This record gives sequence, C-alpha cells and structure tokens, in this order.
Amino acid sequence: MKINVKKDEANELVLEFDTSDFSIPDLIASELLQDDGVVFAGVAKDHPETGKPTLTLKTEKRNARSALSKALESIGENVKGLGSQFTKAK
Repeated sequence: MKINVKKDEANELVLEFDTSDFSIPDLIASELLQDDGVVFAGVAKDHPETGKPTLTLKTEKRNARSALSKALESIGENVKGLGSQFTKAK
C-alpha cells in the first residue's frame, strides 16, 4: 500500500492511502485518538466508490510525525501480542 503525503507540517499531517479500504486508516486514526497530544484524527473519502481514504492528524503541542510513529508502534505491538496468544492457543 502506498501513502501520498498531502500535507506535512509540525502539527498537522494529511496522508492519502492508495486503496479503497478504510480498515488500516481507521485503525491508525483510532490509535491516534488515544494520545492526549492529538486534537484531531479522522479519515475521509472524496467519493464513496472511487475515492481514496485520507487520514488527517492534528496535534497541539506534540509533533504530528512523532504521534503517528507512536501510534504505528503501538498497533504493531498489539498485533504481535494477538499473534502470540493465537499460537499459544493451539
């Protein structure tokens, strides 16, 4: 999956995902909203059938790229945790 950076400022990131699936952008936005330094995280799509999801992230005092990096790391840890639980359940 490719990501097109539409806006990259200290306190705001806008990322367009080269897919029609909202799953990953929604997961990232949900994780970002757990961060107290994030004032807005949401996903929009220009057109319901042909548009690509766009993730907008706004922070107040924290660097937006830092917040995104932390959210992606947390998602990775959660997925690894689920994977280890699944393999132990066999």
